[in-house]
Amino acid sequence: MSIYLTGFIVIFLLNLIPVFGPPTWSVLSFMSFYYTIPSLPLFIFISLCASTLGRIILTLTSKHILRNRILGIKYRKNMDYLKRHLEKRPHFASAVFFIEAFTPLPSDQLFVAYGLTGMKLRYALVPFFIARIFTYSFFVYMAKRFSDATILHSITPHSFISWPVIVAEVLVLILIYFFVKVDWAHFIMRNKLKIIH
Repeated sequence: MSIYLTGFIVIFLLNLIPVFGPPTWSVLSFMSFYYTIPSLPLFIFISLCASTLGRIILTLTSKHILRNRILGIKYRKNMDYLKRHLEKRPHFASAVFFIEAFTPLPSDQLFVAYGLTGMKLRYALVPFFIARIFTYSFFVYMAKRFSDATILHSITPHSFISWPVIVAEVLVLILIYFFVKVDWAHFIMRNKLKIIH
């Protein structure tokens, strides 16, 4: 199996994971460091396509299963209000995804939350794809540039998940819970926090 196909499968599956998955950039760095890749631009492009496709499926799963089948009617109405509000300001949602894509933080829960709103995919995926062109390129080329560095030889698959990462993921899951519980109509119109019971 070629490194390109392997990379596509690994990155695609990784971006389907809704929680506790390692950041894609860390896996790309690992693969770039340990494997011979004939064309780095092609590897980056394939990885971008794989991660974007994975995030599409993750977002749609969040929308059609979590939102439409699990959330109660009052929570769906709450998300609908937020959706209508944000669709009047699509640049805001796009900016959030664009900025987040430049950070080393996992974006899985952000896409889950986005799927709960039911907003159109393009507001999130276009800025995500554009920003990740730069971040994936940076980490892949840096891994190759410092391939002789001793510290990089200590990187193993077990290095991807650590207690700080797990704690951060749990905190974000709690935030998603409250994201659904916040009465967005009350918050937007009155600028006061209210929880739906």
